[in-house]
Amino acid sequence: MSGAAGRVGLVLVSHSRALAEATETLARQMTGESVAIACAAGAGTGGAELGTDATAIAAAIERVCGPAGAVVLMDLGSAILSAETALELVDPALGARTRLTGGPLVEGAVAAAVRAAAGGSLDQVAADARQALAPKAAQLGEAELPAEAIAPGETAAVAAATTATVAAMTTAVAAATAVVAAVTTAVTTTTAATADVVIADPSGLHARPAAHLIARAAAFDAAITLENVTNGRGPVRTSSLIALASLGARRGDVLRLFATGRQAAEAVEALAALVQRETPAAAPAEAAVSGLAIPVAPGVALGPLVRLVRSTPQVPDTAIDDPAAEAERLRRALDLAAQDLASALRGSDILDAHQALLCDPALVDEALARIARERCNAAWAFLQAIEAAAAIYRQLEDPYLRAREADVHDVGNAVVRALLGGAPGTLPDGPPAVVVADDLTPSEAARLDAARVLGVIDRRGGPTSHAAILLRGAGIPAVAGAAALVPEAGGAVAGLDGATGEVWLDPDPDATLEIERRQAALRASRRPASARDGRLRLACGREIELWANVAGPSDARAAREAGAVGIGLLRTEMAFLGRLDEPGEEEQTALLAEIFAVFAGAPIVVRTLDAGGDKALPYLALPAEANPSLGVRGVRLSLERPALLEAQLRAILVAGRGHDVRILIPMVSTAAEVSAVRAALDRAHEALAAAGRPHLWPVATGIMIEVPSAALMAERLARQAAFFSIGTNDLTQHTLAAERGHPRLHALADPAHPAVLRLVRAVVEAGHAAGRPVSVCGEAAGDPDVAPLLVGLGVTQLSMCVSAVEAVEDALAGAAFAELAAAAEEALAVDDASAARAVRAAARRPG
Repeated sequence: MSGAAGRVGLVLVSHSRALAEATETLARQMTGESVAIACAAGAGTGGAELGTDATAIAAAIERVCGPAGAVVLMDLGSAILSAETALELVDPALGARTRLTGGPLVEGAVAAAVRAAAGGSLDQVAADARQALAPKAAQLGEAELPAEAIAPGETAAVAAATTATVAAMTTAVAAATAVVAAVTTAVTTTTAATADVVIADPSGLHARPAAHLIARAAAFDAAITLENVTNGRGPVRTSSLIALASLGARRGDVLRLFATGRQAAEAVEALAALVQRETPAAAPAEAAVSGLAIPVAPGVALGPLVRLVRSTPQVPDTAIDDPAAEAERLRRALDLAAQDLASALRGSDILDAHQALLCDPALVDEALARIARERCNAAWAFLQAIEAAAAIYRQLEDPYLRAREADVHDVGNAVVRALLGGAPGTLPDGPPAVVVADDLTPSEAARLDAARVLGVIDRRGGPTSHAAILLRGAGIPAVAGAAALVPEAGGAVAGLDGATGEVWLDPDPDATLEIERRQAALRASRRPASARDGRLRLACGREIELWANVAGPSDARAAREAGAVGIGLLRTEMAFLGRLDEPGEEEQTALLAEIFAVFAGAPIVVRTLDAGGDKALPYLALPAEANPSLGVRGVRLSLERPALLEAQLRAILVAGRGHDVRILIPMVSTAAEVSAVRAALDRAHEALAAAGRPHLWPVATGIMIEVPSAALMAERLARQAAFFSIGTNDLTQHTLAAERGHPRLHALADPAHPAVLRLVRAVVEAGHAAGRPVSVCGEAAGDPDVAPLLVGLGVTQLSMCVSAVEAVEDALAGAAFAELAAAAEEALAVDDASAARAVRAAARRPG
């Protein structure tokens, strides 16, 4: 018999037949029959005597070692010698696919079986077996193995393997030793600063504040470390999200900052303030109780049960001939993965943590070093780094921090897909359904179409995962930790109550009536759709319109349900990204028509293709640019590719027939660009008219204000534009000369900076003088701290992602325009973004 279903097989070698069989029973309680496990234990007839037999071990290897290989676990002493002898007895091809591991027999067998059942590779299964004692040792606080703990009868090989196992408990500890040594040396010659601070965040130093800390630390000319004084972990460098996670920092822990270098004192002061900043607590981590899953997102769902389909390819362990070329492949894949995740998580601060992981030295440097050292392929090298990082998160005690393991795998999957192909998790075709998944990742949650997903049952996961946060934001009912309630086979129909954690699999008629009763009660308690029209009146009577940023049909449906006035920004690049060929004109027309139909009768602003820069299109073969953010992108790319532009314009005009569609030109710098696009629009209209194709005409054309030149020339540009839409993301980037997403410049990427606000005011004044509507469609519009300042500057239309609407409504509720205008005026007079945000915060405080 070979490895079950192509999985890695296990061989258990013990002096005691009873011990080996009991270990097999324990492992199978975790995995069932999905993994081939063979016992080669005892000596004599039927293994009744204590001892080991090399021929029996060889036979066991032959039974379980399939294409995926086999891992052999041994207890002690002569078992190792017998196993080594067995490898000499089997076919060399089998021997090459067999790993002997020094992991503990019982814990190692359980850990290895679980990893094998999950489809882990040979090296992954062996690694999990070796590290199986780490959680126990960490729980007991055992940092190292005393020499007397090694049994006198064990060989030197066993002692070495055991010591290596303990050393592998956390890679951060090893790195910390070098850090401490380097810091100690540096103290004698450079300026040093230190501070002990208490972490205030209710969820500890989790991924998002850690990502912010990394970005903030990178801005200083200093070498900085962080140590958890409370639990004794660290110090570690502040450049790695993985290393910071290994600290296991919870709320109330004392963290010690230490810095050396020219800006050591400034760095410690700034990071201490960041660590002590308190953010709103996430949903509490609750344990599942009998018959219940863990509540994740409120709401009640009932419908057919479908499984999320994942198509991440199997990663080969093949060698390569050119390490330099393979390293370059990995770098390109990291860029593509960043684009993929940015597309899925756009508008979410969870994206910051994912971007930090994509440039984390604990992942990238380790993978590059492995490529150079072992000549392994890029996918294999990065996967090994991901598994090591995930193991660190897995061993943390705090459930919130432990839940970040899914983020690590999310990033790993994106990079593997970029290297080997495959697609993100998808749903099978069919009616709206309840989706079941195993450890839903953040990008998978973000991609779920709320119109097709009635609810989510995560067999693993938890309420503090980033996927859970996104599900709550999208309003999708969800539960987690439901493996005991929903087996792999699932059922035909499922119901769930995301507020109570109740799950019904194939509910009977009485249960179905109860679920439907709860759904009806929930619908009755909500504000009717007719009352949500996207128009908010300030205390003085001034009306502010809330529009939606949309990237596809599912976004459009969610925005319509939320009552958005219209689509303030339709990102058409969703039809162009993530594919190897250019979309045809008819394909574009069909997709646009589907979106337009959702907002029939409402205004729709369609942005022409905004590609180039951070949105590469492989099929256009764009040349590499030293600074793509300031290169051929947006309208510049469209004008260089007139056939591409005019095909898109024709698709917009045909799909827009009968709708209130307006066209928005991105990244405008000069009036000549606007004239050129208007000429292309005329040609598109003439071509359609000549072909006798019905289409929308005339059509209003506006421009995005994203670069300072356009803001400063708004008065002149108003002569050619029917409206202005301010894109604060790029406007901030270009005004402050800080590339968006740069890990060391995160602090500058804040649209509340007075320089950006001053440009917004200039555009508003120019628009009002010319009778041109002015909206804001960047992320600032959905920021509850910045939106009131924009309204105070005279903006009356805010376009945002749907999940931000409620927070913006709350931020503006009860305010009068005079109050907001005064706050905005004060914000224009301060020195930086944090001070501008503080102005609005102070205005909200009572008294």
